[in-house]
Amino acid sequence: MTVQTTSALPGGSAGGPPRAKGRNRVLLIALSVAIIVGGIGVLMSDSSGFEYYKHVDEVAKEGSIWQNKRLQLHGYVVPGTIKKRMNHDVQKLEYKFQIENCGAIAEAYFAGVVPDTFKDGAEVVLKGQLHGQQFTANEVMAKCPSKYQQSGGTHPVAVARCSRESSAGKAN
Repeated sequence: MTVQTTSALPGGSAGGPPRAKGRNRVLLIALSVAIIVGGIGVLMSDSSGFEYYKHVDEVAKEGSIWQNKRLQLHGYVVPGTIKKRMNHDVQKLEYKFQIENCGAIAEAYFAGVVPDTFKDGAEVVLKGQLHGQQFTANEVMAKCPSKYQQSGGTHPVAVARCSRESSAGKAN
């Protein structure tokens, strides 16, 4: 009885089908090119779909940087500044008011329907753009007051953020 041995060399002579090295290499190159082209496409895409989320004090420091860019602007409605009128040409209510955060104040304008929670002292996020010294909003979101906040008290989250940033600035 004779036993025949075969060698298990990488060349594929060990009894299985030969490996398709060329096909795998082409697939790997095509996949790599697709990933690179997709990455470049994302990097070079139009940034008009992006919105920045900023607080009033951040935008007030460097207003020229934020001109005509899509923003979500966070702050608190300054009590006594809400003025509304009916624009009969477009049949919409127009609101002019001020919002503040960390001592910085911004003028705001909005035409449309505001939420029921929009009132003096309300925490708001405005979506829109800064044009000159006025923030023109196309959407107003107002947060419901927290049941844990002291009545007549200040805004603890904003105060904590402001005091934390100002103490970090003094340390430098």
